Amino acid sequence: MNKTRTTAVVVAVACLFLGFGLGAVSAQEANGPAGTAQGRPLVASDEFDGTALDTTKWSPYDAKSSNGISHWKPSALSVHDGELRIDGHGKDPTGAANTSGALCWCRGDGDRTYGLWMVRAKFDPGTGYGIAMLLWPQSDRWPQDGELDMVESARPQKNTALASVHWGNPPSGSRDSGKLLGDYTQWHVYAVDWRPDHIKYSIDGKTVYDTRYSTKHPGIPHGPMHLVMQQEPGPFGAPGWIPAPDESTPDHVVMHVDWVRVYA
Repeated sequence: MNKTRTTAVVVAVACLFLGFGLGAVSAQEANGPAGTAQGRPLVASDEFDGTALDTTKWSPYDAKSSNGISHWKPSALSVHDGELRIDGHGKDPTGAANTSGALCWCRGDGDRTYGLWMVRAKFDPGTGYGIAMLLWPQSDRWPQDGELDMVESARPQKNTALASVHWGNPPSGSRDSGKLLGDYTQWHVYAVDWRPDHIKYSIDGKTVYDTRYSTKHPGIPHGPMHLVMQQEPGPFGAPGWIPAPDESTPDHVVMHVDWVRVYA
């Protein structure tokens, strides 16, 4: 299941560089990431404590990546030392020889309507590889059934986190976003709290975006969705989004995931 979102990425670049259309960002929540789930029952999780991916939950991608040139391969995914690793490899400026990984929690009980998804992760720096963690509709109908981007981090330094809501009608729908600067090469807890009347994104308990404070009045999805985690090889999107790798790119650019937890 290859989630290609080229039109959405063009809008994201405009938001990132021009600074408009961004949802309000609140002050930091006092109780941090642990408080985000306070009082919410845990209904599903993966701590990645084993030595192989749990394929009763996760479906690895084996397909062209979002740029239509590079490849997502199951071999780019590994589980060891208590984490999931998604390994990006290759410095081909055209993108054709570059590989990375992607997967969805779309097996078993992965598709859910409403809830709180939390992911503890960190992202290696490196030109030519970007991060996307999102909720995607079980129906595969985009944009009318929505898309909830928990975090996208496209810059080589991994110093910007963009959180977005997609809704509306084809071909491109509407989008609203919030962003937060930081060092995302370090461990952080990313969360999306999806409720019938609003959506809120946070990082370490700090609100990045909340639909209740958006002047665009985003549409809230009401059908089942599942978690997708993917490392996007470049070049992808409009100029300024994910560039092509270059000689500065490390031989391996890794997306590290410590755990995924889902609360009702």
